[in-house]
Amino acid sequence: MLAVLFGVFAALCWSLHDLIARVMAAQIGAFRMAALVMISGGILLSFYILYDGAVWNASREGLISGLVLGLAYGFGVGGLFKAFSLGPISLVGPITAGYPVLAVLWGVVNGLEPTPVQWAAVAATLAGAVIVARSGTADGGINAVEPGKMPTLLLFALMSVLGYSSAIVLGQQAAVTVGEIEATWLSRFTALVTLAPFVLTERKHWPLTSWNWTGIFVMGALDVLGVIAVNASGHLPGKEFAGVGISAYGAVSVVLAMLILKEKVSGGQWVGLAMIVGSVATISLTQA
Repeated sequence: MLAVLFGVFAALCWSLHDLIARVMAAQIGAFRMAALVMISGGILLSFYILYDGAVWNASREGLISGLVLGLAYGFGVGGLFKAFSLGPISLVGPITAGYPVLAVLWGVVNGLEPTPVQWAAVAATLAGAVIVARSGTADGGINAVEPGKMPTLLLFALMSVLGYSSAIVLGQQAAVTVGEIEATWLSRFTALVTLAPFVLTERKHWPLTSWNWTGIFVMGALDVLGVIAVNASGHLPGKEFAGVGISAYGAVSVVLAMLILKEKVSGGQWVGLAMIVGSVATISLTQA
């Protein structure tokens, strides 16, 4: 139960994070913004790291685990921001929200034994994401993407899904060996390594405004809070189900986009959102 709640907390952080990303991604540049969010999050965490000092005594294995986490996380955040620069939250959010299910499947490979009800909830999470993506209104969903851009959006969404799902597993392992906060801090550096080639090939954008910098640091703070929560679930039984809790972020993101960005949400999308939220609740209750 607690592992799922950690995932839901991360979902709330990333929903707000994604709302800002959607507004700023095209203006700043998706990969440029992703790199700046990694830097801002690293700066904010550095105050704690320097105060605590535990990372300097970490084992070689612990340090490596935190750095490897960043390589995967860079792909996740970079792919997500690029997808947001191409399409609305009501499409991108639910498509990428199913990635934590892959972490559950990894758990199965390593001995996790979900009940039939939990398997049904996992399947419903994926189905809900598909329904939301396919049920856009005339000015939302697939129809809101520029002609010819949908394959590119799906490619970067897939990049995000693979990166984030790998980061869940790696982050939970790193939390045990080096600590959740330390692992998150270490991951900022290697995430930049992953993002660098994409940043260098991105077209130049206008200089950042004070509003842009404010948004970047707010995103950096929300991002590290979400990552720390997921990493911390690595200490808990049923840690794989934290990933399903994260899947709620797709639903929360869509609701926020509807309320704040005035994106349209169709009846079919509401059905898909209900499936995602219901699945998360089901797994939470069956884990209790």
